Amino acid sequence: MQTKMEDLHRLVAVLEELVKPLLEGEEVTSGTYESMRYPHLVLQEGSKTYGRAYRIFFTGGSKYGSGHWEPRGFSDYLGGTKAEAERTLRNLIAGIRTGQMIAEKGAK
Repeated sequence: MQTKMEDLHRLVAVLEELVKPLLEGEEVTSGTYESMRYPHLVLQEGSKTYGRAYRIFFTGGSKYGSGHWEPRGFSDYLGGTKAEAERTLRNLIAGIRTGQMIAEKGAK
């Protein structure tokens, strides 16, 4: 089955929920676009001309502004193809969920 951009955006949304504790900064209430008000995770697709790489980065809010910040705790590079990016995102999500389960089990 071929990976679609919608699949990648869905996985990025899942990953964003998991890494919310790592997002820094506060909401910016004035002088910015609506999409930049809150800190969030963004998927970037490279161009055919300069190499089609897939990356994720933090942006928005009072800390990140309109800049592209490498995520804390993992690399921003997802892969050179949609399939590689999907595999990397799935591995990140699985690793974070495993870490959460271990932490919950250790807290009991």
